[in-house]
Amino acid sequence: MRADRLLSLALLLQARGAATARALAAELGVSVRTVYRDLAALSAAGIPVVTEAGPGGGCRLMDGYRFPLRGLRPDEAEALLILGVPAVLRDLGLAGALSAAHRQIRVTSGLAEGLTTSALVHLDMPRWFGGQEEVPCLRDLARALRLGRTLAIRYPPADREPRVVGPLGLVNKAGTWYLVAEYPVAEGGDVRVFRAGRVSAARVLPEPFERPADFELAAFWARWSAEFEASRPRLEVRLAASPEALAAFGEVFGAAAGPVLEAAGPPGQDGWRVLTLSFEHERAAVHRLAGFGDQVEILGPPSVRAALLATAREILGRYQSGGAGVLPGPGRGSVAVDDLGLVLSSIRRWWGRRGFRTRVQPHLRLATLRSRLLSSLPDRRSLGFGWLVPHLGSVRP
Repeated sequence: MRADRLLSLALLLQARGAATARALAAELGVSVRTVYRDLAALSAAGIPVVTEAGPGGGCRLMDGYRFPLRGLRPDEAEALLILGVPAVLRDLGLAGALSAAHRQIRVTSGLAEGLTTSALVHLDMPRWFGGQEEVPCLRDLARALRLGRTLAIRYPPADREPRVVGPLGLVNKAGTWYLVAEYPVAEGGDVRVFRAGRVSAARVLPEPFERPADFELAAFWARWSAEFEASRPRLEVRLAASPEALAAFGEVFGAAAGPVLEAAGPPGQDGWRVLTLSFEHERAAVHRLAGFGDQVEILGPPSVRAALLATAREILGRYQSGGAGVLPGPGRGSVAVDDLGLVLSSIRRWWGRRGFRTRVQPHLRLATLRSRLLSSLPDRRSLGFGWLVPHLGSVRP
């Protein structure tokens, strides 16, 4: 460690010119007496160090002398320092080493002393609202990589014996760590990907592991990611969406909404557009689209349309009040329709926002209205409230 300090001291003198022993001690994190001992050691090694006492004095190298170690240019140093210590390196336990390297880079490059030492660019890896996964064994995985050793990991299922793998690299994908490793090692196995957060125990083994010379982590990850995305099941759902729903697509579906909206059909007179969304399975489609209420209408496939209608019935059934009249659903629960006043009030508000006024026909008693609603519901052809229109009064702009 003293050799590193002596090197840092020589580079400091070369970059800063004259400096007091107290300033050098603060920079190196040692005492003033240690600085004087190190200066004597440099002189004994043939480096011409000059010390001058009194005001304006200090410690410096002899005029014209250059230490035989090339430092970085200021722009090169700034390129290395701009990120500070990224969180991924702190996760790997390398924060201390990187901070020390940054300190030496600043010294050797001759960056201005007043330049900020904090990072100018910050990398926030996880997605919004994604959270950070705990990875208790990450540093053990990284140590096996750096040492070139095999690794015993315990990975689900929990009752399985520890797996001996040959670590090839670590990947941080949107804040989630993955271990790329050869498994099984003894048999020259395939390259596998393990989610590091699911590794419950890891032990670095004494047996060495030679990383294949032709293995490139970035190229493998790009290829594996493309194959993984292509292997996931896809269910295409064709639907019509209102302007309100389209405006929320970016928030609900993220980056995938962009290409979908670009490929959507032209808007109709009411602003609705027909488009196609992809989901992993039918349940995912129903759960994601149910939140849009009457602002989307499923056009196909029929099974998704039927499943969404059944889900709507189940939601109504969940919120029914005691003693309510109930409409049986087709094998998927019941619909509460007792609170017709609430339903009609919602319709009035919905139409009111669009510049229309509506009222229930005055001669229609509640029992008659309820009967008509029950009889018309199973035969309606849309997911909106269009099936209620015949039972409402005048509708005027």
